Amino acid sequence: MKLILEPIFEADFQEGSFGYRPKRTAHQAVLKVADAIVRDKTRVIDVDLKAYFDTVRHDILLSKVAERVDDDRVLGLETHTKIERQSRGSAGGAFHHCFQTSYLNEVDKMPEKAKEVTCESGFTHVEYARFADDLVVLADGYYRWDWLLARVYKRLLEELVKLDVTVNEEKIRLVDLKEGGKFSFLGFDFQKKRTRSGKWGVLYTPRMKARTKLLHNLKDVFQRFISQPVERAIDIINPKLRGWLNYFRIGQSSRCFQFIKDWIEKKIRRHLMRARNRKGFG
Repeated sequence: MKLILEPIFEADFQEGSFGYRPKRTAHQAVLKVADAIVRDKTRVIDVDLKAYFDTVRHDILLSKVAERVDDDRVLGLETHTKIERQSRGSAGGAFHHCFQTSYLNEVDKMPEKAKEVTCESGFTHVEYARFADDLVVLADGYYRWDWLLARVYKRLLEELVKLDVTVNEEKIRLVDLKEGGKFSFLGFDFQKKRTRSGKWGVLYTPRMKARTKLLHNLKDVFQRFISQPVERAIDIINPKLRGWLNYFRIGQSSRCFQFIKDWIEKKIRRHLMRARNRKGFG
């Protein structure tokens, strides 16, 4: 069923949508945002959707699915029509991610349309990227396009209201990178910085929150295996480290990686010293 349904919905999805789509990754979304900043799209709408996967309206979702698929045997729509109007939550099933992406497809169309309308001689003034419920809109930083950011922001909220999606107003932000602001997207912090050659570039690094979460996870492993041979702890933390480092290998992550490397080495040395009933790091 997934092989049948995925190409049908894929034809409708927008260029700025990356989540749960074949041959599209979070890295591609991150690099698209970084490229937009380099191209002087420095005014940012950083949107946070409140408990998105828990608040998806079933009736709206199923109506969108029914627009593209007219086969009750495939989707079991006869059963789902009995769901109450205000029933919410993840659709479930092997292909529910495809449905979740289609739910926000109208939201994706709005910035893509703005991008097309304001394009001049092949140069765009708006960029948009979304991975699941994490989305960001970037607009041209030139004062001539002040109106564009406000217009896109207003239209974005209107489209979300139509879908009954709640925006976390406390976390939604309008950021100007030229004024030293920064924003987060898919675990990375983005800033506009001057390079060593004096040119403007983009600095994107792992979020402190992501690093802290990893270290807490690894610390828990060392505490649980405090009386075990160090090899057992290493066998458990290596896959965790490998996955984390593979994800954050893009961008300017070397300082963060060095900090984690030093932290791990100290933990290992401390573990070995405890096994010898000695204090310190050796």
